[in-house]
This record gives sequence, structure tokens and C-alpha cells, in this order.
Amino acid sequence: MQSYKRISYVLFAIFLFIFGLQLLGESTQIVADTIEPVVKALITGDISALGAGWLLAYFLLNGATSAAIGIAFLESELITLTNTFMMVGGSRLGAAFIVVFIGFLEYIQGKNPDIIDSTSVGILQFITTYVVYIPAIILGFLSLRYFDLSILALSIPGFLKYGLDLLFKPLTNLLSLYLAPTILFVLAVLIILLSLQIFDRAFKGISVEKFRSDYLRFQLTNIWVSFGLGSIITLLTTSVALSVGIIVPLYNRGYFKRRELVPYLMGANLTTMISSVIAAAVMDSLEGMQVVLTLTLCLIVVTFIALAFYKKTYSIIKYFFNSIMLENKYLIIFAISLFLIPLLFLLIQ
Repeated sequence: MQSYKRISYVLFAIFLFIFGLQLLGESTQIVADTIEPVVKALITGDISALGAGWLLAYFLLNGATSAAIGIAFLESELITLTNTFMMVGGSRLGAAFIVVFIGFLEYIQGKNPDIIDSTSVGILQFITTYVVYIPAIILGFLSLRYFDLSILALSIPGFLKYGLDLLFKPLTNLLSLYLAPTILFVLAVLIILLSLQIFDRAFKGISVEKFRSDYLRFQLTNIWVSFGLGSIITLLTTSVALSVGIIVPLYNRGYFKRRELVPYLMGANLTTMISSVIAAAVMDSLEGMQVVLTLTLCLIVVTFIALAFYKKTYSIIKYFFNSIMLENKYLIIFAISLFLIPLLFLLIQ
């Protein structure tokens, strides 16, 4: 793909993403009375909110959209501040499964005859995500419960808000007039998903060799260099699946060892929060921004501690990875638990 086409895809994806978020915020306000009984029945507490965000990310195959829906629910007063925090956290836990799921699909479709080989990187990314996100979610939840973090309830500058309203309000108002509230809500979700797919498409087709020669002029033997690269690529693409997808062929060809890849994945897991920050900003949700920034800051703390004691961190990740990958039956048990655990969380009253 030529550079100008790639740039065009990116700009169009950004436009759709922002428009979808604006429409999601607007439609949720309108449809709130209709969906309130369902939301209240499913999300009865903070643990069930964690399960809801987790399973919604599975269903949509996208964590950013699941988190955006949680923020929209908060703005419509359908769920509480801590419910939203847990739902956003759950969305990231669910999103970690996507790479594993893609590996399972490749195995089922016969693209890779070895189930362990097809899912190895996905499971490594999954374990790395959980090692940092679970402590960060616990730390952030306790911080919201026991400390005043209203300082993090930030808003975008007035001129940006005015510009967004000027550009997107006429479109959202027009659709609100002619579409039923429920259809409007579904359309908003679909537009966000479409925008992220277009964004991914803009970066597809980059050859592995070109990527290595142009962007990897150094070996990722230093954990901080690896972490920085993963952070920057994901910050630019807003997609963990994409940034991991770029590096996987290099890993499979032996350019990187597993020990060098883990910090890269940690960096990707950190800066993927940018999509949720953008969602809170576009929907002008002060409490949503407080939730997202709280999780981001806690994630920064946990990640830097994990990297500072990387030898111990890696030994934990290596232990779980080797245990799961030892035999196919353990891999199947692991896959089943990925659905049972969030489902049990959702059912907790």
C-alpha cells in the first residue's frame, strides 16, 4: 500500500472512531431508560462489572469498544464510578484473549497443524497482560474506594470540545431524528469497530524485512528498549493485536527470544490505554477520565516495578507459560477457564 493511501486510511479511521464515540455517548443517553433494566440485572456490583467488561470484549473481539461502552454507561448514570473502573479493567482482560483466539482459529482452519505452536505467542501475551493488569486493577479499585482522585477528572480544552461539536453534532443530531434509539446505539458500536478495523488495515502489508531494516536497527536485548518500542508502536497504532502481529513473524524467525519479547508486550499493554483516554475525552466524561487515568497510572506503577525486578517477573511468566504449553489437555483446560471465570464473575450478585 502506498504511503498516501495509508495516511488516508488512518485519517478516515480517526474520523469514524471519534464520530462513533460521539454517537455512542448521544445514543446511550437516549436509550438509557430502555436498557436500564438489562444493565442493572447484569451489573449488580463491581465484580459483575468486571465480568461484563471481560465478556463484552470477547463478544466484540475488541477491548477498546467494550471500555467505551462502560464509559457511556457511566455518563448515562446506568453504572457507578467503581463499576465503570472494573468494566474498563475487564475489557482489557478480555482483549488479551483476542490474540489467543486468532491462534485457535488458525489451528481449526488448518493453517497451522500444531495447536501449541499456533497459540504460543498469544498465550505469552495473555499471561503478560494478566501479570500486570490484575495488580493494577486491584490497586486502582482500592485507590478509587479510599482516596479522593477527583484531580484526575480532567476535561479536554474548550476549543477542542467546540470543534468536535461543530464537526460531529449535526451528524449525530440528524441520525437521532430518524433512527430508533436502540438502532442508534448498535450503529455507534459498529462504527467504532469498523474504524478500528480500518486503522488495522492501514498498517497491514508492511513487510517483515522492511520493518526489521527500517525500524529495528538494534537488538532488543535491553528490556527498556524493548518496552519502549512496544509502547511507541501501540501508541501510534492504538492496537495491541496489530503491534503484536507486527512482531510475531520476527519472533517466530528467531530474531527475538521470549525473554526479550515480554517487555515489548508490557509496553504494548500500557499504551493501549490511549484508546480509552480518547473515548473519555471525546465523550467529555470527567468521571470516565478519572477512571481511565486511575487505571493507567496504576498500570504504569505496576509495569515499572515488574521491569525493575524483571528476573523475578519473567520467572513467574515463564512458569505459567510452560505449565499451560506442556500438554494439549492443559491448553484446553486453560481455554475453558477463560470463559468460565468471567461468566462466574458476571453471575456474582
